[in-house]
Amino acid sequence: MSELSQSSTFNAITSVQKSKNHKEYNNPYAKKHFLIVDSVPEMQRAMAMTLTSFGAEKVEYASKASDALVKLMRYEFDVVLCDFDLGGSSDGLYLLEEAKERNLLKQSCVFMIVSGERRAAKVISAAELVPDDYLLKPFTGEILSERLERAMRRRDAFRIVDEALMNHEYLSAIDACSKKIGERSEFALDFMKLKGSLSLKIGDYDSARNLYEQVLKIRELPWAKMGMAKSLASLKQVEPALALFQQVVIENDRVMEAYDWLAKLYQDNHDLSKAQATLKRATELSPATIRRHKALAEVAIANGDVAQAQTAYATTLELSKASWHRNPTHYAALARTQLAAGGSGEAAKTLGALRRDYKHKPEGEWMADVVDSQIQKHNGNAAQADKLLRSAAERLPQLEKLSIDEKMEFIRTCYTQSKKDLGDKVARDLVRNNHDNEALLQKMSVLFDQVGLGDAGRDLIASNVEGLANLNNNAVREAQAGAHERAIAMFNQALEEMPDNLQLMLNLVNAIIAEVHMQGWHETHIRQAYDYLQRAREMSPANNKLQKLMQAWRTLIEQHGKREFLL
Repeated sequence: MSELSQSSTFNAITSVQKSKNHKEYNNPYAKKHFLIVDSVPEMQRAMAMTLTSFGAEKVEYASKASDALVKLMRYEFDVVLCDFDLGGSSDGLYLLEEAKERNLLKQSCVFMIVSGERRAAKVISAAELVPDDYLLKPFTGEILSERLERAMRRRDAFRIVDEALMNHEYLSAIDACSKKIGERSEFALDFMKLKGSLSLKIGDYDSARNLYEQVLKIRELPWAKMGMAKSLASLKQVEPALALFQQVVIENDRVMEAYDWLAKLYQDNHDLSKAQATLKRATELSPATIRRHKALAEVAIANGDVAQAQTAYATTLELSKASWHRNPTHYAALARTQLAAGGSGEAAKTLGALRRDYKHKPEGEWMADVVDSQIQKHNGNAAQADKLLRSAAERLPQLEKLSIDEKMEFIRTCYTQSKKDLGDKVARDLVRNNHDNEALLQKMSVLFDQVGLGDAGRDLIASNVEGLANLNNNAVREAQAGAHERAIAMFNQALEEMPDNLQLMLNLVNAIIAEVHMQGWHETHIRQAYDYLQRAREMSPANNKLQKLMQAWRTLIEQHGKREFLL
């Protein structure tokens, strides 16, 4: 921003201090907690002085997205005023997306973006997560006050769902939305929008579709079209979903989420060229979204376009280094693609960066050895490759924080180095702990195809899914027959073998709730259920079954007056 522009904005924004003729009424700013995010210190001061003139008493500052996220984790803000351009690869929309993804913003918080560039307006208006307002610099204090008060009034209506959403109690939030919709309040459409997004989040696709149908009969709103398309896609109604997503993009080519869904539907239909072209276009329009570059790389690999995959993985790594998405697998995927392109020297450089950036971090050092084994194998050093891979296999059980992507990188490496026994062991554990995760099982099936083990891999997946389903169903039948203690014992035994299986955890909790209802309070069982509910909420907070169990749990705990066990 030029010095003239900064000066103009500063003078305009602070001019309000010369006038003290504000309305005499209960000050809406006094109890609000504000966060100003701007890389220019003069703008921070100007904005703070203006807010103070309005009566604001609590104002925090951040100069970049990472600092703002730290503040958002520490404090509960009522208003965030964020500059669009935050320098580097970050912008205000990135901050909004990160904050929402990490559940750092209560529903009643106003998130307003300001910018000195008109070109940003179209991008912001079509963002996946649209901010509450957009303000173009320079602006006067009166304009800021008018827009803020309007946004705060609208957001204040959402205080009714704040606590439920911050605690991931989505069914309670949906019930509150339904009540507000039924009252036909001023913000009924806003509550319909929230209810639709929450229904999609917990996998209640029929309810979401029905709601979006109601909205579209009232008005053809872009968010309702997107919601309807997502509902149809999730209900496997592919053709109408494709048509609606395509219509959304034609009407506004900056609705980036539509590209993601189109690419997914193309990929599911085995049209990899269309999927790749769609994601390529999306990354050109919105170049700062890490997950989209990663998706492009994965589709390009599946499509045999190693060059495109290498470029996309390199971008993924570069963008993630300064973000919360930084992960050793980004280095591993890039190095693997570099080797596929014949660049062992480039892969060695990527390995060096991984070792340097994750020095003294066990998961990173473990992944570095996995990557190193790939490079050694590529360079003809089979003995060293074998030594590194078997060392990684020995250390793997001690690394509790390994992600699914990290384990899949290890599995891929084992199979490409003909260490099928090592690969099968980890693959079986992954399937058994995620036997009802369709997206993961499909991803594993693709991996087996890529390493030339398609049929054997599908057999491994099917046999382990069937075995888990039978075990789970037997325990469920015991519970349904009233033999809850026997069911609890069966679920516990299964969880000893598969400690990360979410479905088993939730079924165990369900059996414990039923047992306590029938036999009375059981401290040991209750503590176990409490621990598993907490863990399940960390693993998959929007899981539909978890949401229902959390409501049943609250009822049970309140009946027994043991509020220390409330989640």
